[in-house]
Amino acid sequence: MRYYSIQFLRLVFMAMVLYIHVMAYLTIYGQPGGTIFHAIPAAFLAAALPFFSISGFIMAFLIDIGYRNFLPRRLLRIYPTYFCGVAIALLVGYLVWDKPPPSNLLAAASLLPLGPVDLPLHVEWTLIYEIAYYIIISPFALPRYRRWFVPFLCTWAAAIFFAYYVLGMQDAYVFTTWRTVLFSGFNLYFITGALVYYLQKKLPTWHWSVNLAILCAGAAYCVISSWDRPAGLIKAMHEIFPWSLCTAASLFAVVKLEDKWRHPLLEAISDYGDYAYAYYLIHAVVLSAFFSMAVYTFGWPLNNVTAMAGLFAVVMFGYLFGRLDMTLHNFFKKRLR
Repeated sequence: MRYYSIQFLRLVFMAMVLYIHVMAYLTIYGQPGGTIFHAIPAAFLAAALPFFSISGFIMAFLIDIGYRNFLPRRLLRIYPTYFCGVAIALLVGYLVWDKPPPSNLLAAASLLPLGPVDLPLHVEWTLIYEIAYYIIISPFALPRYRRWFVPFLCTWAAAIFFAYYVLGMQDAYVFTTWRTVLFSGFNLYFITGALVYYLQKKLPTWHWSVNLAILCAGAAYCVISSWDRPAGLIKAMHEIFPWSLCTAASLFAVVKLEDKWRHPLLEAISDYGDYAYAYYLIHAVVLSAFFSMAVYTFGWPLNNVTAMAGLFAVVMFGYLFGRLDMTLHNFFKKRLR
């Protein structure tokens, strides 16, 4: 089964990440406002964490259907394309800034929670959580342990709350250790995404207006609750927990709406959701190189034209990198089932 609505959400969230990061690079290079990339308030935009919810949902689905060789296949989905991205980043760093590889490259490229490192792609701190999630839940892909997956998720959530409120583990933990990656509040996105998979599976299909209301209510809460929030990673539990629930509720709603609004055009567009991972990996490298050359090499003004040119560069290079990602994915998929 393929949830085309989930793929469509991946596209939407990736578009938001691109918008945020184009705005961020404009600000870094001296243009803090005045472009179309500063027009949408941050409260209307989601960053990387909703991808955790999607991953939680999809991994629960794979465990539920008895996905064989779970951990090797998931690691092969992540690492080959990531290593290609690292190689590109190192080459770009050398050609554009004459920058040598960082001394802790091997530790960074391992995507393991080994503490502060120089991230070659600038964004892969999320993959550290992703890899840890795969490792933690992999035993439940075995038939004998599968029925314990939901109780484990609930126990894990309780442990996270205990760590936050009793042990004082309240930082955002971008650079993690094994202890912090296990008990970070960010894992609530994985957990609620996984739990909502089982919830949508058991609950009957409601009238489409109910699911649309759930989708709108979740979006409205996130916008209203973050309207005056300063920029930066979320770390407070009063933000993480309800926003993770809203994202999970959105997954529930769009999956339930699939049959009502299934259309060949929407399904065709959703196929490009497979490219979201490649775009996520490479976009920051492309944007940083583009804006650096635009400002310091060519002296271009930081206006809408330059910003759109930067976005176009991401779209083009991201598509090519996405084709490479799909080739690698299909290669390993055929050989490890």
